[in-house]
Amino acid sequence: MEIDQELFSIAFRNLKMHKLRSFLTLLGIIIGIGAIVGLASIGEGLNQSVTEEFERMGLDTLTVQSGSSTGMATAVSESLKEDDIGLIDGIPGVESVSGFYETAEIAEFRGQQASIFIIGIAPDAREFLEKAGYIDIIKGRHLESNDGYAVVIPESFVEAFEGETLRVKDQLEIDGQKFKIVGISKDMSGAFGGLVSNMVFFPKETVQDFFGEENPTEIMVQATDRELVDEVADKITERLKRTHGEEDFTVMTTENIMESAGVVLGLIQTVLIALAAISLVVGAIGIMNTMLMAVMERTKEIGVMKAVGATNKKVLSIFLAESALIGTVGGIIGIIFGFILAGIVSVVATLSGFGLPIGVNIVAIIVAVAVSVFVGMVSGYLPARRAALLEPVEALRYGK
Repeated sequence: MEIDQELFSIAFRNLKMHKLRSFLTLLGIIIGIGAIVGLASIGEGLNQSVTEEFERMGLDTLTVQSGSSTGMATAVSESLKEDDIGLIDGIPGVESVSGFYETAEIAEFRGQQASIFIIGIAPDAREFLEKAGYIDIIKGRHLESNDGYAVVIPESFVEAFEGETLRVKDQLEIDGQKFKIVGISKDMSGAFGGLVSNMVFFPKETVQDFFGEENPTEIMVQATDRELVDEVADKITERLKRTHGEEDFTVMTTENIMESAGVVLGLIQTVLIALAAISLVVGAIGIMNTMLMAVMERTKEIGVMKAVGATNKKVLSIFLAESALIGTVGGIIGIIFGFILAGIVSVVATLSGFGLPIGVNIVAIIVAVAVSVFVGMVSGYLPARRAALLEPVEALRYGK
C-alpha cells in the first residue's frame, strides 16, 4: 500500500508541474465522460417521464386504431365503424369505451387563421379522458350532452393567434360556423408534455354531422381489471375480425405501447452515447500525447532513476499512475459535469412545457469511472513502456 501511495504522490507532483497541459488533457476526458453521463441521465429521465405518462393513462387501457399494424396508416384509414363501439362495449371485462372522431381544419379568430386537430368525443367520456390525461379543465367547463357548437381548447392553444388571447366564451369560426369556447384544459399531458398544442375537443355528434367524420379513427377501451387487459385485447381482436372479415385494425395495450416506446428510446440513447464516446477517443489521444511529451522531457530524470536502481517495472508504474490519475480525476469531474448538463437540459425542457426529470443511472456512473481509468491507463501504456525500456546511459546523454 505504501508503494501505491508513493507512485501516486510522484504522479500527482509531476502532473502539477505542468498544470496547463494536464488541464487540457483532463478536458478531453471530462467532456467525453460528461457527455456520456449527461446523455445517460437524460435518457433515463425520459424513460421515467414516458413511463409516468403511460401509467397515468392506466395500464388497464387499450387503444383500437384504424389500419392494421402491417397495413395502411391510421391517418388515412377508415376501417373502424360506429357499430364497433357497441361491439366492444359488450365484451366481458370491458369497463368503458370511448370513440375518438378525428380530422383537421382551419380555425379563424378576428381575421387570423390557425390549423387545429379536431377530436370528437362523447361528453359522458369525461371521467375516462381525465384519467388518461387528455383533459384537465382549468377554466370554464367540460363539454355537455346538450352542447352543439362548443369546444374545449388546450392551454397551449390560447396564444395561437398573434396578439390575441383566447378566453372562455370567445368564438372560433370554422367553415363559416362559429364555435363557442366553453372550457380551457391544461396542456395535453396525455400527448407527452403538450407536444400537440392544437388538439381541440368537439362534441362527437358535431364532428359526425358538421365535419362528416361518421366513424371513429380510434377507440379507447378501459378494462375492469389490469389483469384482464390481454384477454380483453384478444376478445376485441376476435370479435372485430369476425365482423370486419379481416384484421384491418390494430389493438394496442398501454404496456405494448410502453415497451415499443422503450425500445425506440433505448436505441436513440445508445446511438447518442456511442456518438458521445467518440470524444473519449479524443481524450485518449490527448493522454497519450501528454505521456509521450512527458517521456521526452523527463528522459534525463528517467536515466537518473534507472541509474540509482529503479527497475523497468517501477518506471512503468510511475507513468501508468500518471495516466490513471488523469483518467480518474477526469472521470469524476466528467460525471459532475454530466449531471450539471442533464440538469440544464431538464430545466430548459420543463420551462418549455415538457416535464423531463433527471434520471440517475448507477450502472452508467460505475461504467463511466471504470472506462475513464481504463482509457487513461491504456492510453498511457505505450509511452510508459517506452520510458521503462530506455537505457540509463542513453537517457543520461539525451539532449547533449
